[in-house]
Amino acid sequence: MGNKRPKIVLIGAGSLFFGRQAIWAVNNLSGLKGCILSLVDTNPTHLEKMSALARLAVKTAGTDTRIEAHSDFRDALPGADFVVLSFSTRNTYYRRIDCQISAKYGIRMCSGDTIGPGGVFRAMRDFPRVLEIAHAMEELCPEAWLINYVNPTAIMGIGLMRHSKVRSFALCDTHHMPKKKLSYLEMIGEDEAMLERFDCRIAGVNHFTWMLKAELGGCDVMPRIKEAFRSLGALEKDEGYAKARFSHFITAELTDLFGVIPTCTGHTKEYLPFYQGRAAIQEPIPPLSVFDCDERDRWVAAMWEEIDDYLAGRKPMADFHANSMPDHATDVINTMLTGDGRTYFINCPNNGCIEGGGRAVSNLPEDAFLELECQLDANGPHPLPVGEFPLGLRGLQMLILDLHELTVEAIVKRDRQLLVRALAIDPLVNSIATAKAVIDELITAQKEVLPGWTKEEEEEVIAAPLPARAIVAPQLY
Repeated sequence: MGNKRPKIVLIGAGSLFFGRQAIWAVNNLSGLKGCILSLVDTNPTHLEKMSALARLAVKTAGTDTRIEAHSDFRDALPGADFVVLSFSTRNTYYRRIDCQISAKYGIRMCSGDTIGPGGVFRAMRDFPRVLEIAHAMEELCPEAWLINYVNPTAIMGIGLMRHSKVRSFALCDTHHMPKKKLSYLEMIGEDEAMLERFDCRIAGVNHFTWMLKAELGGCDVMPRIKEAFRSLGALEKDEGYAKARFSHFITAELTDLFGVIPTCTGHTKEYLPFYQGRAAIQEPIPPLSVFDCDERDRWVAAMWEEIDDYLAGRKPMADFHANSMPDHATDVINTMLTGDGRTYFINCPNNGCIEGGGRAVSNLPEDAFLELECQLDANGPHPLPVGEFPLGLRGLQMLILDLHELTVEAIVKRDRQLLVRALAIDPLVNSIATAKAVIDELITAQKEVLPGWTKEEEEEVIAAPLPARAIVAPQLY
C-alpha cells in the first residue's frame, strides 16, 4: 500500500459486536492509527451516534485517524483496502420468529443463526446483500479484502467463494487468539507462559469446530482438557443463557463419542440431533433451550446506553480508551498491515497450507470452507497443517458443507426445491414434511424481507434466478 493511508470500510457500523471495537482499534493499534475509517449504516440514528463516538475517540486519543460516514455503501467503497461486513436484518426480531416457529415443529435452536431453519433463513435474508456488496467491490475497489462477520459465516463464505471474484475470508470471534488457547491452559492449571509450547490443532466448519490435537511440551494434554470439562459439567445447573447451558457436560460427552474435543460447544450442540429431546431414552440433561432473544435485546440496549453516556459526557472517554479492546477483525487487519507474525483462526478454503501448499485437513476436500489457524500477510491467510478428522465426524463435516452449499444455490437460483433439500438433510429436521412445513410458515412470516419466495410470487416469476449484479435485499443494517 506504500505511503497511502489504509482505508477500512465498516458496513454495519451499529453492530453490537464490532462497531465500538473498530473505533477503539483505529485509535490504539499501531498499524491502524491514522487510517481512514469509513462507517456505513442505513439507520441514520445509529450512523450519527457511531460517527460522533468515532470523532470523539479520535479527538481524545490525539490521533490523525480520519472518520467518514455514509448511508450508502457504494459511496464508501472507492479506495477501500478492507471492507468488513457486520450487519443483519433486524437480528433479534427475525431470529425470534425463526426459533419460535421451528420449536413448534420440534426443532430446538439454542442460537438459531447458523444451522437449522434459523441458519438457512438468516442466509436467505442477508446473503443477497452480502453478494451485492461483493459485486460492487469488484467494480469500485477490486483489490480490497472483504472480511465477513455476517452469520452464518460458512454459508456466506461459500457463497462468496462460488459467486464473486472479490478476495475474501470470514471471521468468528469464538477462536480469537491468543485468548482461545490460553483458556485451555487455564483450565488445566498451566501458566500462560507455556503458550509457545502449546501445540493445539483446531479445525472444522464454523461453529462445528474440534480440537484434533493438544500437546504441551510434546506431551498429550487432551485427556486433561476433557477431564476439566467433565469436572465443570458435574457442577452445571439447569439455568443460564441458552448457548452456555450444559455446554461443559456436552463437551465431555461429545469428546467421549468422537475422541476429539468440540471447541465451540455453545453452537456445536445445535448441530447434532442428540439434544433435541426426541429420543426414546433421554439424555441426563434436558433438551436445548431456545435462543434468548430478550437477553440479546437487553445487550443491545445496554450498548446504546453506554454510547449515549460517552457522547453526553456522563462517562469519560478515558474509560473508553482504557477499557475497550481490539476485535478479531481489527487484529487481523493490523497483522496484515504490520506483518507482526501473529496467527489467527480464519474461515477460508482448505488449501494453500504453509507446508507444501496442500490441504490443512488432509481428509477433507481442498475447497471445504473451514475455520483454520492461519498465518497472515498482505496476500491473505495461509492455513497451518491440522491432520485428519476421525471417521464419523468427517462425514458430519461433509454433511454440513453440503447443506451450506445447497443453501447458497437455493438462494442464488431462488429455488424452493433446493431449499427443501437443504433443510431436509439438516441434522435437526426429522422429516421431509417438516422441512416443507417450516419453510412455508417462515416464508409467510417473513415475506416482507424475502422477495420472490412466496408461492404466489413463484407462480408469477416461475422461480426466476436472482440477477447476477442486481440482487435486491432490504437495506437494514
